[in-house]
Amino acid sequence: MSATPAHLARDATEALVRIVGSDHVVTDPTERAALSNDIFFWEDALPADLVVQPATTGQVAEVVRIVARHGLSLYTRGGGMSYTKGFVPTAAGTVLLDMRRLDQVHEINASDRYIVVGAGATWQSVSEALKPHGLKVAFGAPFSGVYSTVGGALSQGVPSGSAGVLGLEVVRADGSVLRTGSWGRKSSHGHAAPFFREYGPDLTGVFLGDTGAFGIKTAAALQLTQKLPAAAHASFAFESYEEMAACMIALGPHDFITRRVGLDPFKSQNSVKVGFKEALKTLGDVSTSGPTLLSGLKDSMKMATGGSNFMGGVKWSLHLSTEAINDAVAEAQIDVVRNICLRHGREIANFLPRAMDARGYSVRGFLGRQGQRWVPTNSIWPLSRAVEIATAVQAFFDARRAEMDRLGFQESYMSGYGPGYFLCEPSFYWHDEVSELHLRHLGADEAQQFRQLKPNPEARAFAMTLRRELAQFFFDMGAVHVQIARFYRYQDSLDGGSSRLLGEMKGLLDADGRLNPGNLGV
Repeated sequence: MSATPAHLARDATEALVRIVGSDHVVTDPTERAALSNDIFFWEDALPADLVVQPATTGQVAEVVRIVARHGLSLYTRGGGMSYTKGFVPTAAGTVLLDMRRLDQVHEINASDRYIVVGAGATWQSVSEALKPHGLKVAFGAPFSGVYSTVGGALSQGVPSGSAGVLGLEVVRADGSVLRTGSWGRKSSHGHAAPFFREYGPDLTGVFLGDTGAFGIKTAAALQLTQKLPAAAHASFAFESYEEMAACMIALGPHDFITRRVGLDPFKSQNSVKVGFKEALKTLGDVSTSGPTLLSGLKDSMKMATGGSNFMGGVKWSLHLSTEAINDAVAEAQIDVVRNICLRHGREIANFLPRAMDARGYSVRGFLGRQGQRWVPTNSIWPLSRAVEIATAVQAFFDARRAEMDRLGFQESYMSGYGPGYFLCEPSFYWHDEVSELHLRHLGADEAQQFRQLKPNPEARAFAMTLRRELAQFFFDMGAVHVQIARFYRYQDSLDGGSSRLLGEMKGLLDADGRLNPGNLGV
């Protein structure tokens, strides 16, 4: 361990070392800086004074008590793949809690249909642990699940909601530990089973989407569902965003659709080159590309025939999947989808949803093909407003087109929908240096290539301005968001009663404001 940062008392650092060991208290300035930022630029970002890497709930609780005793602030980091400043320190006297060592699978209960995992487990590791059981989590994990952690996603929130979370283990600001739902019941036989969320008031929900402002999640109990043996997929092309949005509205009543991904012209044309390239490569493995060997062979033959141009000429595209008890039911469900989508667009090869199903997770899309920086800004709306929002958000970028073109900016739109909601997540790409966080998640060749990219201060300043203006635009139009952290104006958006309750809850759960200060606006 290198020299103790000047802002921290020596006895605090020594106490933390006693808890987690010297190898897991990070003081190296370069490493602290790399772990203290997310995938965007923040002008006021500072490296944490210390990064602490606990391995158990007990260690987390002890760290929290030490931090409180010495008057420090504590930020909580999972996989680091977020982009709303949730764990980025902006003042001295901060400790960053790196949760990735809490990655154990504690229990898989196939009969009662739950899995208990550490908050630092990645979604991919959870998926791999469940494969031998033919089960999956009843939760919409993020695309970046190869690195994103369970605790991170539950803290940030996901558009599809978190009904599949049965219970949480949480360390409070005073270092005490609680469990929610049936998991929190007294038991003479060890811990109670976390099989039921709705045991009294929904205390689980208090800590979901809080971006760590109310407590530190150390473990989660997730509901399991059977992975059905049959799947069917379909893809459709549209001439405009409005046509695709109208199709999403029409598909709204059909909840049997398990995957709903909408791509803009930029993503549609680049999907085979970056972002989904790894997934398409995986699909080429005959043994995993379909529910049977025969269907896998057919998929491979189609790809050989279509080559890499199967998205040629496609503008807006929608990629859909469904699961069922057998092929006939799955295909019947896709027929329902097809009849609706063909009223708005045309059918195209369904390689992308098949590839997504085969691959599962990927983070390569967090940079452009040539290493361009990328940042998204999500917004969630009533599904009935989808066409209106599609028109409005394109007008937002068109009004800034001249400056975007001058500085080499390209916008893109990830879109989706679910029961009653429409997701519009514009992002934009620009040429700039690539951060250490990005480089660590790339292959060696790309990392070496992109490490040479130069800073572009003018474009970066415009990216910051453009994103602030987009967030304000969404605020004025009435959007809601996930990944709120310190970027979206959550408290400002609430009515008087809700805002007051938010402040009261923060005061009750974290009276000194030490846990992820500033998140949610409190």
